Amino acid sequence: MAWKEAIREQIDPQTLSDLTDRQKFLAQIWVDNQETLNRGEFDKMDRYFHKDFRYGNPNRPDLGTYDEWKTSPVALYKTFFPAAYKTIDIVGKGDDEIWIYATHYCKHVGGPYMGIQPTGNEFQVNWFSIVKFKDDKIVHIFSISDVLSMLIDIGVLPERQPVDPYK
Repeated sequence: MAWKEAIREQIDPQTLSDLTDRQKFLAQIWVDNQETLNRGEFDKMDRYFHKDFRYGNPNRPDLGTYDEWKTSPVALYKTFFPAAYKTIDIVGKGDDEIWIYATHYCKHVGGPYMGIQPTGNEFQVNWFSIVKFKDDKIVHIFSISDVLSMLIDIGVLPERQPVDPYK
C-alpha cells in the first residue's frame, strides 16, 4: 500500500503567522517531543511532560497517567517501525493550550497487534489533539484518532466502510 499522502516534513511553528509568540513556543515543545519520539529517544521525553500529566482518549481509556501513556509510543515504535510522527497544523487557544492536527506513518513489522502477527502493511493514522501546558510542560492531552482506518490497514478488520453507509 502506498501512503495515503506524501510523508510530510515536520511543521515549523515559527512559520505559523496565526500563532502568538507564546503559542509558537508551546508548539515547538510539542514538535520537539515528536522528533524525540521519531528518534526512539524515549528516555529523553520526560523533559516535555509535567508531573501532573493526564491523557484522555476514548479509544485508550487505559492510558490516563504519564507512566501509563508513555508505554504507548514505546510499543508503537517497536511494533510499527518506522513510526514517523508529523504535525500537520497547529492552532493556538490562549496562553497555555494548542490544538494539533497530526499524523503518523508506520509499517507493521515489529510484533503482534490485537492478535495479528506482523503483516508488513503500511498505514497512516491521522489524529487531533488538544494539548494543555503548565509550567511550560505538557500537562494534558486529549486525542481522537482514525482508529477504524488503522485497524483495516493492519488487517484486524476485513473491509472498508462503504462510502455512503446509509445506502
